[in-house]
Amino acid sequence: MSAPRSRAWLRSLAILWLGLLAGFATGIEWVQARPEAPPPPSGGIDLIGAGATFPYPLYRRWFAEYRAESGVRINYFSVGSGEGIRILLDEGADFGATDRPLRPEERVRTRCGPVEFPTAVGAIVVVFNLPWMSGRLRLDADVLAGIFLGDIRTWDAPPLRALNPGAALPPLPIHVVRRPRTSGTNEVFGEYLSGAAAWRRATERGGTDRPVGEQIEGNEGVAAEVRSIPGAIGFVEQAYALESHLDVAALRNVAGRYVLPDSTGLAITERELLSPETADTVHGLIGARDPGAYPVVAMTRIVVDAALGDARRAAHLIAFVRWALRDGARSAAALGYAPLPSSVTRHLNARLDSLRPGTCPTPRTS
Repeated sequence: MSAPRSRAWLRSLAILWLGLLAGFATGIEWVQARPEAPPPPSGGIDLIGAGATFPYPLYRRWFAEYRAESGVRINYFSVGSGEGIRILLDEGADFGATDRPLRPEERVRTRCGPVEFPTAVGAIVVVFNLPWMSGRLRLDADVLAGIFLGDIRTWDAPPLRALNPGAALPPLPIHVVRRPRTSGTNEVFGEYLSGAAAWRRATERGGTDRPVGEQIEGNEGVAAEVRSIPGAIGFVEQAYALESHLDVAALRNVAGRYVLPDSTGLAITERELLSPETADTVHGLIGARDPGAYPVVAMTRIVVDAALGDARRAAHLIAFVRWALRDGARSAAALGYAPLPSSVTRHLNARLDSLRPGTCPTPRTS
């Protein structure tokens, strides 16, 4: 599908959804106000975005809150990081959303080079469905690697019993639910699993591609699958676990403690590993050494071409990002995400100041 047709198709579908579903959110709304006057709303769909499912609960809240303030609408397609980047690069959307930095082969496809704006961090949690078990489930990278490689197949296997002495683990088959390789959530979770020697060996051989379990699209899809099947296990962003009322495992961190995700553990990890210098390149926030740190944290971001397209649409996008950095922290915390540190938001606001819609910041040479 050509770029103009792709964009026209997305717009037509967006308008149809908005009309039929009266604002039900597969499309979402967002843009933001500068300290000065915001750009006027168009009265229609002002921006189109596509990408990661990881931040969808947060973006859904932000878009609704911003529309109430500004009247500006953004329609967002929660299709996964890899697909969102593809749509952006094919010029089918104004912005992409991803839980990983762009790869070199993706970066060269933009007209003026990509600009990435981190928006929040969130916990990747292991969810499971064991209705007959009481008490907390503890897991570490070694046991999880065994499960996702297919080497540990039942819930009462010795490695699981060793981590959970006294727990009533049933002799139930483990039903593995996994994400596609292009998923940003999958890539960050893989960084945590790389702490296991078996996972590193499998990665070197390409062995993590073998089809263990069931591949499901989207955080919401994984949460629904785990909830529906006794014995299932998967990993999702924490907000999806909360919305689906799923049990969450305590994960072993670098200090050897088993930690459940909460705002304190997220803040500790963010404080140790995230700075203006790392915000542009960090993949997952993995390896924090503080005993209270939650061990699997991802940073999500939106991505645009530095040229930003026409000035009017660019003004809407810039306005929203400013609003999210300034006013989005309360909603992020309420949904289980963590807002960015003030040092990082200052760095990002300076980047916004440098953008000149319609032109490349640094012209490329052939």
